[in-house]
Amino acid sequence: MIVIVGAGMVGLTLAALLHQHGLSVSIVESESKSEMELLTARVSAIHLTSQKILNHTGAWELISNEAKTPLKKMHIWDHAQLAHLDFDAADIGETQMGWIVENRAIVNALRKKLTGVINFYCPNQPVGYEKNILILKNHQKIPCEFVIGADGANSWVRQQMNIDCQERSYQQKAIIAVIQSELPHQHTAIQKFLTTGPAALLPLHDQHHTALVWSSDNIVSDEHMKKTDTQFEQALSAALDFKLGKLKLISTRKQFPLMMRHVTEYAKNNFILAGDAAHTIHPLAGLGVNLGLFDAALLTDVLTQQKSLRSYTRAAKANHVPIIAAMRLLQEIFSYQQKSINHIRSVGVTALNQFHFLKNILMRLGPVHGAIK
Repeated sequence: MIVIVGAGMVGLTLAALLHQHGLSVSIVESESKSEMELLTARVSAIHLTSQKILNHTGAWELISNEAKTPLKKMHIWDHAQLAHLDFDAADIGETQMGWIVENRAIVNALRKKLTGVINFYCPNQPVGYEKNILILKNHQKIPCEFVIGADGANSWVRQQMNIDCQERSYQQKAIIAVIQSELPHQHTAIQKFLTTGPAALLPLHDQHHTALVWSSDNIVSDEHMKKTDTQFEQALSAALDFKLGKLKLISTRKQFPLMMRHVTEYAKNNFILAGDAAHTIHPLAGLGVNLGLFDAALLTDVLTQQKSLRSYTRAAKANHVPIIAAMRLLQEIFSYQQKSINHIRSVGVTALNQFHFLKNILMRLGPVHGAIK
């Protein structure tokens, strides 16, 4: 028996993959089903590799077209408007680079596949583990060989492992909301690197609806949250140089702090980590959930092939460490304000933008094996 703590996208995907291989799986989740269905319409940028993983579970076909939008192009530029990057799926012979998908749609599709075929202990949460038995808050006891923590950034499972976890605050907070734009998005994601952090609009099903992720230094982000809707809309429209015309809020704003975390070990004794429980990164490139789905596929291979858990840690870190470092570097490169740095950045990025062969390689690598998208 394998118990997965956490019924988010990563935990449910892992459960579906393990179940397909004939392993006995149970899930423990602290939130009730009704609470999970009320999740805000946060979205994820799902790369083509991650789509294949979700398709393998059978969940992808259950996600409605209204909840998933093809991402065909990406336009990135800096605060000085001197450097810009453009990516186009057509350049690599694809119809899309990936998909922008509502998180709750992925969760609901996976739950639909798993309901009735695995045990859900929900709402419930673990409080102890002794001699291959997981003890729950309601005193239930689950015999299990492994406990997998897919329980997010504040993971209970990680706390039980007594392992080192590198943490670094980005000193930023992200504001998310759904935006209505004056101009159609044309399946293009836009992202501008302001001096205080990146602001991105991700295309949704309606041509005039986008998902906002605006990361800013803490003080600046707090100031944005204090603005009236009209003031916020004006500030956002100007910040993005009116690329999509005037912008209007059509949802409430939500804010959360940004942290980088990465554990030194992904597995110890009977405990294993996956997704945000093992690593969190800056949302500027929408890579987070893709790394988690990579964990799910990798861990499925390790457990079904009875490989060493050390091989899971080695492979996961080999994939994730360069990406985490690249995200930090990318953020810092685009945030420098000195004129000399602006010029160097402009020359370098402009050269990359003209170097189609290299750009195409970066697009093909994607978030599972690269760091640009």
